[in-house]
Amino acid sequence: MAKPLLGEMLLEDGEISREQLDKALEVQKKEGGLMGIILVNLGFIPEKTLVKYLALQAERVVKSE
Repeated sequence: MAKPLLGEMLLEDGEISREQLDKALEVQKKEGGLMGIILVNLGFIPEKTLVKYLALQAERVVKSE
């Protein structure tokens, strides 16, 4: 099973909008980098939310193995 995408998880839970995710993906495509860091740097989510969702993402990966 594929690793759940951080941006999609945040979008599904209403933490970011589709427009914010699209902007972050655009930045990632141009400059590279990790989605979570990009979202924090753009001011779309606080670091606390990033940490929470990285933990959720890791949990889903472990459960799917």
